[in-house]
Amino acid sequence: MTAAAHRKPATPVLALGALGVVFGDIGTSPLYAFRACLSVIGQDVPEPATVLGILSIIVWTLMLVIGLKYISLVLRADNGGEGGIMALLAVATGQRVTESGESQPAKNRGWMLWLALAAAALLYGDGIITPAISVLGALEGLAVTHMPHEHQAKWIVLVALGIITLLFALQRFGSGRIGKIAGPIMLIWFVAIGAAGLYRVIETPEVLQALSPLWGIELIAANPLLAFVLLGAVVLCVTGGEALYADMGHFGRRAIALGWWLVACPGLLLSYLGQGAVTLKMKGDVGNAFFATVPPELLLPMVILATVAAILASQAIISGVFSVTRQLSQRGLLPPMRVIHTSPVEGQIFLPAMNKMLFVACFLMVLIFQSSNSLASAYGLAVTGVMLVTTFFFIIVARSRWHWRWWGLVPVAGLLLCIDLSLFASSALKVPSGGWLPLVVAGIVVLMCLTWRRGSVLVEQGRFEDGLPLDHLLEQLATGSIQRVPGTGVFFGRDVATTPVTIRKVVRHLGVVPEVIVVLNMQFLPVPRVPYQHRMRLETLDQGIWLIRARFGYLQSLDIQELMRDATNRGVPADPDVTSYWVRRDLVVSASSYQRMSRWRGALFGWMLRNATVMPDMLELPPRRTVELGMRANI
Repeated sequence: MTAAAHRKPATPVLALGALGVVFGDIGTSPLYAFRACLSVIGQDVPEPATVLGILSIIVWTLMLVIGLKYISLVLRADNGGEGGIMALLAVATGQRVTESGESQPAKNRGWMLWLALAAAALLYGDGIITPAISVLGALEGLAVTHMPHEHQAKWIVLVALGIITLLFALQRFGSGRIGKIAGPIMLIWFVAIGAAGLYRVIETPEVLQALSPLWGIELIAANPLLAFVLLGAVVLCVTGGEALYADMGHFGRRAIALGWWLVACPGLLLSYLGQGAVTLKMKGDVGNAFFATVPPELLLPMVILATVAAILASQAIISGVFSVTRQLSQRGLLPPMRVIHTSPVEGQIFLPAMNKMLFVACFLMVLIFQSSNSLASAYGLAVTGVMLVTTFFFIIVARSRWHWRWWGLVPVAGLLLCIDLSLFASSALKVPSGGWLPLVVAGIVVLMCLTWRRGSVLVEQGRFEDGLPLDHLLEQLATGSIQRVPGTGVFFGRDVATTPVTIRKVVRHLGVVPEVIVVLNMQFLPVPRVPYQHRMRLETLDQGIWLIRARFGYLQSLDIQELMRDATNRGVPADPDVTSYWVRRDLVVSASSYQRMSRWRGALFGWMLRNATVMPDMLELPPRRTVELGMRANI
């Protein structure tokens, strides 16, 4: 199956589905973005020119960042129809799979992997903050209902905690069922917020002046420092923009563009203009600007709809974190984690361990910050960091892969970098008041990735120090010095030229090996999916030894039993009912001194190794036919 076969046609049905999965986060940003901008101004009665300037900056930030950058440019940089920072990394470095199935990575681009890792790590901070701020922002509509004031904050927090708990409890059932209703609900949401905004715009039509960029330019020119600080709140209106690219593989570029220009963009613009219109009419005394656009008799239904939309927005970022975690794990940057496929759709997965960690973190976010306005101070830095790395990689793709001429690339790159650097620098001002949170989360993720990678390399080096070449094993089998027993055994090895350590241990302690030996080498390529014809390379050696080189993309499941059934059809004498799987389990022994890794990192690696998903669970091997060999290693 070719990569193009995975690209789905752009149809209204796909565009409707994209509304629920792709635009959930950015679709709920009107709940808190404009209000956060007004809080930065700090004026009880902001000047009309100030309100129009804020709206103008929001409108053109949406048009330039989402409309120009992502919809028109970045979504064209797909990797086999897939998007996301890791896919863009593969395109930027020229990594691809040839017709023969070989991976051809570009040379001297390893530093780009770590830049992509930093961006992916920032996504974890976004995944912790988004569910909390979205749910709190939706429930704060209760503050303008008839609920007594002294109970508002308490009940909002309690209900938010309940929704967060329910949200993560439902993750085990997968996003497939939610996705079936997500599109229609988000369509209703965009229509509702657009209609409410239009109602207020008709009342105060002078707010339409904000569509001109001159008002934003005048605000920046009149008070550059205030405008720079203001950008840290404006960035909230484009949160979730990266999801447009990350989830492209599910719907295709044309479907996402259709959903944006026909539904999401008009709804968002009308909502922001409506909030500005209310602010102009009431001279700043509006409280919650978003819910002030809603007629009083429709307020409670809007609160309910906003809460449902916030849950859908949270679902999108949680699924994104699951996908990134699996990609990092397959690249050897994080420990193996159990992956549960909740539907036949490849991207719909559930990671129990990551789900628990995200739940605890989001629960704490609600308890600590207790309002979307407070949590907004921690939001933005992670988003702008990922956006900046995306722009950087896109420039490399445009120049090295698409061969843009300098006269065309420089103005586009200059505009995108100017916007992203301004948003990132302004968001950095929020570090003391909460912006430190995503940085700490990203730092922990990067530290764990570096430690896991280093520890894994040291463990492997220890295995290869006494490695036995596969040719030596063939000689031993030919002389009859090793006894053979009936059956087929599958042994996992990372180097096809070296005898797997599990075979060496079995020979050393038992002196026997199966009659048919299958050495399985798994390779993870920087592509979403490896075509079926390139998935497996089979080679037979003497003495009943078969070599299988299996290739997987970062969006493919590791179905080893299905792989072995395919190998059996190609001639490998492996009866699925009697084939045994031999895997190793590494145990780090605390040495008196760590010569190649500091003691605290050695302890961290040991903890990660003990809590990692074991290979039989990761590969879903049959329990009754799987043998684990524990191996002790000093690092």
